[in-house]
Amino acid sequence: MSADGFTFVEKAVASSGDVELALSPECHRVRGKVSGVIAAPAVVSISRDSDKTGDRFITTVGVSGEVVACLPHGAYWAHVEGAVTSLMVPIAVPAELTVQFVAYSTAQVERAAGDSHIENADLSSFARSLLDRQVVGLGEANHGTGDFYRYRGQLSLELARAGNLRCVLLEADAIRMLTIDDYVMGGDVDIVKSVTAIGFWITDIHEFLRFLADVRTYNAAVRRADKVHVLGIDAQVLDPPVTLLLERRVALGISTQEADLLARLIPEHGKAFMSLSSDERTLLSSLLDRLAVQPATVDLASDTTRASIAARSVRYQLGYLGSAGTVVHRDQAMAELTTYISALSGSPQVAVWAHNGHLAREAAFADKSVGQYLSEALGDAYYPIAFLSYRGTARAWDAGGQIGVIPHELAPTPQYDVESVIMKATKFVDVAWVRLDTIGGALREWLSVPRYVREFGSAYDPRTTQMLRAFPAGFAAVVVVQHATASTPTPTGVRMITR
Repeated sequence: MSADGFTFVEKAVASSGDVELALSPECHRVRGKVSGVIAAPAVVSISRDSDKTGDRFITTVGVSGEVVACLPHGAYWAHVEGAVTSLMVPIAVPAELTVQFVAYSTAQVERAAGDSHIENADLSSFARSLLDRQVVGLGEANHGTGDFYRYRGQLSLELARAGNLRCVLLEADAIRMLTIDDYVMGGDVDIVKSVTAIGFWITDIHEFLRFLADVRTYNAAVRRADKVHVLGIDAQVLDPPVTLLLERRVALGISTQEADLLARLIPEHGKAFMSLSSDERTLLSSLLDRLAVQPATVDLASDTTRASIAARSVRYQLGYLGSAGTVVHRDQAMAELTTYISALSGSPQVAVWAHNGHLAREAAFADKSVGQYLSEALGDAYYPIAFLSYRGTARAWDAGGQIGVIPHELAPTPQYDVESVIMKATKFVDVAWVRLDTIGGALREWLSVPRYVREFGSAYDPRTTQMLRAFPAGFAAVVVVQHATASTPTPTGVRMITR
């Protein structure tokens, strides 16, 4: 990549001569500015929001901190690396404004904290300190650690017993999770089949089933007003919400023409929407607007209430079509569904379970996170907590996608990572429940610059697990598991490549 062009290198091979690469001028000039600590060598690494592995561009940082790149249309996330480093910064191309990076000395960021001690790092004390928060974000450093389900479940039920938490919202399909809620509320539901129907290996695990059984048992012993709902906030698949609306078309007053338009959205994830006429789009939009209205009388099991969730899910997903990157719209949709379903539940306090990348009060990928949207709307009433592991195992796809979802050994984190520092300060307890927004002394000073944690998503590549985060700005608290264990898949939750 240069200031005036770019190219993709699909495969690197040995060559006996010079390699010539033709740069395409079909790109947009992007300017950036690095402030803070400026030192050489330093580059800006720019990753594109794409289904292609390795869509990454590199450009140098000038002596005065200037950055110039020419990027094809799309959504990106970027950071500085080398002698200095920075937090992730989202970039939407074409970009009208100069992209700002605040850099820190890599040597300073990779410095361990001095000796310190943290007391009262137990679950009970931690939970009592959170009773006044409206939305508590319970993150996960990866999708394949069984202990994250175990301890998020313990905290959620502790907040229900000691306070007013009456709703848990998951990073899972909003419509497919409705039968899960029926189950925890005491309904006659085949819960194994319902969890399988969610369609993701991430939730098709015994630890999630155990949590749901615990909530069902809890609900059976309390009055109706104190029962805990378990619902979803994700909107990635059109089939579930459209099918729900079509199955209830008579009760919802959906006409034959409207039903036909809805049915055309299911194949190829709504591709037919792009070819609808202006009149058809107007009719569909009017239908979704009508169905999305919050009912005057709310019952989470009623057709009208569930249709309002489904209509919103469809509307969000149609908005994804033709956008620069789906991550941008997905996080906004999840934040809006969090707000809407929280209101429907009437719960004074809500717990949101999702990956740390979604719940941080800072951008981690191509645009604003759920946590940023919620923080803007709620201020300090939104309280994000990062769940981390010091060592152990976790399931994820292998980096090349050639084997399947398998357990990976996680060595102890580097001594300058948050996990290691917290473990040392708590004398390596099994689980450390620590608020960072109220911490003082040497640890507060150490956290005055961003620090590394170990995170990854659905795939594990040990070369890319170090994530720089700001504490307590990004996360107000952490829960660190000393020795984590991988999630345990059900028979339908196994994902292996067969040849």
